[in-house]
Amino acid sequence: MLRDASGRIVMTKGWKAFLITMAIIVIAAITVLSVFLGISKSQEAKWMANSEYNYENAYYTLTDSLLNMENGLSKLRVTRTQSLVNEMLIEIAMNSQTAVANLTTLSYNGYDMSAVIKYCNQVGDYCKYLAQKIANGIDLTDEDRNNLDGLYQATYKLGKSLGGVKESLVAGKKIVGGIEKLNVDFVNIATSLGDGTIEYPSLIYDGAFSDSLTDREVKGLSGEDVSKDGQEDRIKGILCDYEVSGVEFITENSNGFDSYLYQVTMKDGNIASVQLAKKGGAIVMWDCSFDSQEPKLSVEEGVTLAEQYMSKQGYENMEGVYACVTDGILFVNMCYKQDGVILYPDMIKVKVSLDDGKIVGFEGLNYIHNHTARELDTPKVTEGEITNMDFGGMSVTSVRLALIPMRGGNELLTYEVFGSMDGYNFYIFVDALTGKEVRVMQVIDSDEGELLM
Repeated sequence: MLRDASGRIVMTKGWKAFLITMAIIVIAAITVLSVFLGISKSQEAKWMANSEYNYENAYYTLTDSLLNMENGLSKLRVTRTQSLVNEMLIEIAMNSQTAVANLTTLSYNGYDMSAVIKYCNQVGDYCKYLAQKIANGIDLTDEDRNNLDGLYQATYKLGKSLGGVKESLVAGKKIVGGIEKLNVDFVNIATSLGDGTIEYPSLIYDGAFSDSLTDREVKGLSGEDVSKDGQEDRIKGILCDYEVSGVEFITENSNGFDSYLYQVTMKDGNIASVQLAKKGGAIVMWDCSFDSQEPKLSVEEGVTLAEQYMSKQGYENMEGVYACVTDGILFVNMCYKQDGVILYPDMIKVKVSLDDGKIVGFEGLNYIHNHTARELDTPKVTEGEITNMDFGGMSVTSVRLALIPMRGGNELLTYEVFGSMDGYNFYIFVDALTGKEVRVMQVIDSDEGELLM
């Protein structure tokens, strides 16, 4: 974990679940697109082969992640040693991140996989919450363990439902050929999670995916409703790094607010999905297929490109606060800055290719839900007083004001203190009014990436 000269955080490993985006690759339309775009048969075959590899890789990684989640949740039913429980909870959280990333890759045109993605996000977030309880010296309650048992049962059913596809792959069949069946299975899973056929406990806790925050108010949308038709110029402006050759409306979604989903084809044959809010036409998310190449740009250059893109799209006062690199792709967390204060609830995630500097993805759900003008408190504790606090030998690298989300949707003005000790990196959030520590997070390194606990 590094910081540049401006104090910006730079991560060198990835958070696998960083983006919750919809990657729409419609296999049945390849032939039509080939004619329309003038793609040769050899190019078409290569495209199919690449798609097959990507789908199979995502599928196998997903099944492994779900199996690891299931095994961890199963072992928690019989383990009472706190150190082992904490270790298992962290492993489950990391595997849930991987599952979400690969569910996104396997998402299919027109199908809403939000229920499955939400479930995996909740499992990981709940496990991180419980691990934090243990770190604070608090034992798990009977309710906590009952919740974990319910999550085990649901995860077992979720993993088992994918077995038929694995059997087909072992028999030599291809996912591309059977992608429709795979996604029908996913839709059935989503329906089961939504209607209670697959039961799992309602999770009310202090976390980003808590059910207590599901019905939160949408604050960041404004303006008149826009039509689903006639958005071609708007989408071309969003995909400003590309030459767009076609825009097709796919479906209308409603998940807290109404939105339109489009499939976009580029002249180079790549495909993108774009989701716009009905109210005001705000960007909800977009993602583009691309060929990952060897990075040529630095992390700092990539963050600058992300900030420039945000400004070009009309988002002012946004600053890159976190960055991590995975397979040549830079993921940047952009946060709104008001009166010098970083507003973590108002976050947008931008994905940049370090090969050619193109923006290849965007996710603005947190910004849409939370962005609004705020009346910020005046700190009663000075930055100098925070710097001189006793953090048990931790070497302080930077201190800055930050608004952070708290229990039940509340927000708190804090000082974010970043530092290290014995080779470990920590974030300590101190109440800017009282000087009391309110949250401590440690960066956990693993082969899966970095996880904040």
